[in-house]
Amino acid sequence: MPKIIKAAYVTGPGRLEIREIDLPRVSEKDLLLKVEMCGVCGTDVHMFYSEKPYPWKKQEYPFMLGHEVVGRIEEVGSKFEGKDFFGQPIEVGDRVVPWPVIPCGECYFCKYIQQLNLCDFPPLKRKVPPLDGGFAEFQYIPKEKPIIKVPEDIPVEIAVLVEPFATALRAIERSFQPGVPDRCEGMGPGKIVVVQGSGPIGLLCTLLAKLSGASKVIVTGAPEARLKLCEEFGADTTINIEEVKDPKERIKLVKQETPSQAGADIVIEAAGKPQAFAEGLEMVRRGGTYVEIGHFTYQGEVSLNPQIIVHKDLRIIGSYGNTPQGFLTSLRILQQLKEKVPLQKIITHRFPLEKTKEALETARNLECVKAVIVP
Repeated sequence: MPKIIKAAYVTGPGRLEIREIDLPRVSEKDLLLKVEMCGVCGTDVHMFYSEKPYPWKKQEYPFMLGHEVVGRIEEVGSKFEGKDFFGQPIEVGDRVVPWPVIPCGECYFCKYIQQLNLCDFPPLKRKVPPLDGGFAEFQYIPKEKPIIKVPEDIPVEIAVLVEPFATALRAIERSFQPGVPDRCEGMGPGKIVVVQGSGPIGLLCTLLAKLSGASKVIVTGAPEARLKLCEEFGADTTINIEEVKDPKERIKLVKQETPSQAGADIVIEAAGKPQAFAEGLEMVRRGGTYVEIGHFTYQGEVSLNPQIIVHKDLRIIGSYGNTPQGFLTSLRILQQLKEKVPLQKIITHRFPLEKTKEALETARNLECVKAVIVP
């Protein structure tokens, strides 16, 4: 095993260095993961280029990116427990996916209601572990970080999709509840769903909406290549926002696809553009459901008349990230779909570690569906 490895570090907004660093020693209960592949997420792009992706948090440099990781266990500590987050036995050589967050275990959300995705990260002065990002040859996994074993029959090109799949899955699951079936509330068979955004999350929301029984899925987004893939994944109608540039016209086209032009039962915002939020509120019918998933990082603000929320009797639901439980469910679904759906088509661009900045630029310019780093 090499003692000097390479890792990508963000040194400032839009600046990145590939550094050679010493491979850290593995503590008693921790493990070292050899990264096989790491997806480039829109959040990575926002954090790389923005000086302040989270307005409430100061960005400190240098830091590492990459949270859509899949790899094989390279080394474990002398007291490693030998099981994943759900108790499945794991050992050196097994393929796993690490959950992106190291939960603090002490805040209200971790300790009392066990909603780890909402961890408050209290000021425990906890030291950031070395190699905490996936844009590297290895990733260091401390014992507190949940990891989930990947079945051997799931190829790496599909396993790398677990994190974005779990994010889309949570948005779909959130749209189910609460709902009154005989009033057509919430996600379910026969519903009309609009997905705003044709990137990886919008694409996977499209697939999951269809799997949940939606009778019609309408996707708004761009460019055309992404929309074509959305059609392969279940979209019945697509609206190219580069061609239909007037939001009012897009709203009209969506309503024309619904009974009495009332609007969609459910609208999911996965574009990450503030103006899309206001537009989506016009697309959903009265008594409908609006799920906001696209604004994980700060993308600006938009003016809004709250009267529309009252008048339409809307349910507006936020969906923040994903959960370890969502990883497990996602693996089960992906295992079922791997022979039925062309999931590998989501990955359109592969880059070596040395071209990480080029990968981020490609994702930023929407020149790919999903770019991945292959160290």
